Amino acid sequence: MNSLEERLREALRERAAQSPVSQDAWSRTLARTRRRTWAPAWTRFVIPVAAAAATIAIIVGMGLLTGHRSPVGTGVTGPTAAPASATPPAPPGRNDYLMQATPPVTAVVPVKLTVGGKTTWTFVWFGDLRHAGGQGIALCSETYGAGYGGSGGCEPAVVPAGKVASSPSGAGSIKLGAVVTQAASVTALLPGGRHIAGVLVSGRAFPYKVWAVVYPQPNDARVVFADSGGRTLGQLSFRAEYPTPHQPRTGGIRVFRYPAGTLEPFAGTMTAYLLDGRLVGVSGHVVGFWDSNSTSEISSIPADGPPTVQNFGGNVVDHAKQAYFYGYAHENVRRVVLRLGGKQYGTQTIAAWPGSGLRLWSFSVPASMLSSSGSPAMVGYDAAGRVVWQQDLRAAR
Repeated sequence: MNSLEERLREALRERAAQSPVSQDAWSRTLARTRRRTWAPAWTRFVIPVAAAAATIAIIVGMGLLTGHRSPVGTGVTGPTAAPASATPPAPPGRNDYLMQATPPVTAVVPVKLTVGGKTTWTFVWFGDLRHAGGQGIALCSETYGAGYGGSGGCEPAVVPAGKVASSPSGAGSIKLGAVVTQAASVTALLPGGRHIAGVLVSGRAFPYKVWAVVYPQPNDARVVFADSGGRTLGQLSFRAEYPTPHQPRTGGIRVFRYPAGTLEPFAGTMTAYLLDGRLVGVSGHVVGFWDSNSTSEISSIPADGPPTVQNFGGNVVDHAKQAYFYGYAHENVRRVVLRLGGKQYGTQTIAAWPGSGLRLWSFSVPASMLSSSGSPAMVGYDAAGRVVWQQDLRAAR
């Protein structure tokens, strides 16, 4: 057993002695903005863009905050860890959604950053996914301030063998993730030679350090990690994030209606639009969905490219009795089906925008089924009933 496993096991034993783990945590683990879909996901709790311009995954637990600056003389500027005199707000409590869904097995640590000249506090912690068939440990975060109304989420946090760091997809100006403990500095390298320093933090039972960096969007960036001697350990690359497009005034197709207490507190409709991909930095057209609360979820890939079926749904909303799966598919897909827990849920696709070669689809699933065992799979059929596309959604995570 390596030191990481020993620390994690010790933390899990301590947590187990305090409270039981929710059995449906797998289906309630992921939290993302409804700003953009980066890849097909199994289930995710969705947070409105209206409440936050961007979100990041963070770990919560009041522990010792330690920051690291780049060596003097490097010309690096940027956010730093909070000084000892800074007072963060109270961390999320026991009734917080993410704290219940993925209970901390480590300390909950506050991270102070500056976004657009305004102070933000991001609480970060590690939780366990293995009890729910997940991928080991998760890095969780919640951010407050500068328009971040407690937005955040949990993502698998294991750094792959041979790698130095990992990161959730992220969105907006804040990027965050896990990095090996040997890292002593983190720096974002932007076009034009600009360098922006990030922060590294640790806490009780952390299996990795947590890194965070803020840089202006839209900008491509390389995030570089170095040891205490300045030697580069590795790096991660990020594509530019673009501002969320406004909801178009015309061209919308209503996909489905939803009752109160499912996707939003109030009843409403979900409407799809075909957008110019340049709005999100993509060549061609992309598909976006807006609900009645003006919350959006927009694809970051061309609509005429893979995958054949694109899923935007599976959102798990607290206390809701049903969840919705919805998205678009290519012209040859006439039916979309979710195989889940020995049952099937599905719908016929409907024609979308003339000449687009796209079709739209939606169906609901009892929320209680999202914790079913087995491998959920989504399948696309053509008009003759032949399978033209399929994907194991749990493996796709």
